[in-house]
Amino acid sequence: MEQSPWLRYRIFGHMMKLAAMMHWGGKKHDQAYLVCSRGGHLLKASIPYLFHGEIIPMLWDCWPSKWKKLEKDLQLIKCKMCFCTSSDMVKEFSKRLPNIQFVHVPEGVDTTEYIEGKALTERNIDVYEMGRKHNFYHKKLMDGNMEERCVFIHKPTGYDVKLELVYMSWNSFTEKLADSKIVISFPASMTNPKYQGTVETLTMRYWEAMLSRCVMVGHCPQELIDLIGYNPVIEADFVNPCGQIDDILSHLEDYQEMVDHNRETALKFAPWDTRMSILLKALETYS
Repeated sequence: MEQSPWLRYRIFGHMMKLAAMMHWGGKKHDQAYLVCSRGGHLLKASIPYLFHGEIIPMLWDCWPSKWKKLEKDLQLIKCKMCFCTSSDMVKEFSKRLPNIQFVHVPEGVDTTEYIEGKALTERNIDVYEMGRKHNFYHKKLMDGNMEERCVFIHKPTGYDVKLELVYMSWNSFTEKLADSKIVISFPASMTNPKYQGTVETLTMRYWEAMLSRCVMVGHCPQELIDLIGYNPVIEADFVNPCGQIDDILSHLEDYQEMVDHNRETALKFAPWDTRMSILLKALETYS
């Protein structure tokens, strides 16, 4: 019987763990590798570097459903320092693994990739429901006939079954985002709590909407508030979301100053090069 890709992947993972425990290839302790990875894929991403030196992970998507595996992998590779985009993960793992230095590095983007766009009143897309839907909120919009009220863009149904994209190219995405008046965005802790748990973290979609000068409606991760000093998101009205959206669309001029300020703030705080000071400062203490 032919092995499934998932079974082959699991066998491969176990073989790599065994090789790591045996220090296959001999580890050289005079060099270290900064390895970027999702939280659940650290061991795979560390190959072949873990056979030639020490691993310093730079992690994102570190959801609680993967914490048990991640904890084992960090111990397996004898990690001494770990960077992560989730402050909640840093706090939790600093307690679980006190011998490892965990450092929070907020999510960032390349700001040159995003378009300023026209003034809000000159844009063609009224509402763009960006990323994974908040099911309760989305149903409220659909029950309120949001698609009939305005130009409403969202991911097709069935996204959880197979990959379906709203825009089929990067240029199309950035252009349409800059042509959107309102962007609806919630953190994963609200859209997929079964997998993400209560971890509320800043993701790049917030930077993308700010850089594109969109009015953001939804919920703002506390990490973003802590980083920039204010809440750039209009908190969603779960009782009458259609009424809230209608009111914003009817008074777009009132929000132009806010989105202009949000873009300037994102240009200052979103670039990855601003994170380098955090990385370099921490690495100076690495031994």
